[in-house]
Amino acid sequence: MSERNLSDLDVYQHLTRVAAELETLAAASASLIGETALKTAAQTVRGMANAVYEHSLADSAH
Repeated sequence: MSERNLSDLDVYQHLTRVAAELETLAAASASLIGETALKTAAQTVRGMANAVYEHSLADSAH
């Protein structure tokens, strides 16, 4: 079993970096299909990041 050492903030930061990278790749895509796929992936990853962030806020309020 591996040791857990990523905080929710770490997870949030990693996910937002991945989303930003996907958006950068989308802007450089040579096709509309590739651009759309990368933008959709970025939106999905941003949604995950926001869920982690909101969950962290809810936990800190208790």
